[in-house]
Amino acid sequence: MQTPLRPTPRETTEVMVRNIGRELAEIEQKVARCRGDAVAEPRLTGTWMAHLLISSNELMHNLLIDTAKRPPRL
Repeated sequence: MQTPLRPTPRETTEVMVRNIGRELAEIEQKVARCRGDAVAEPRLTGTWMAHLLISSNELMHNLLIDTAKRPPRL
């Protein structure tokens, strides 16, 4: 018999913002190192923008969960 899957705990909004900031800073440093490279700079910039869009979507979802009204307990 299998045990039921437990939901994984989600990151708090504060931790999520900190992680996103650290990841974007890391990409930004790599972009700065390849300035002028006709191939690497656009690829890293695209990665940076994609990561920002995906992260902001996840962050918005997390904020909606944090601010959602919870049904009253009976």
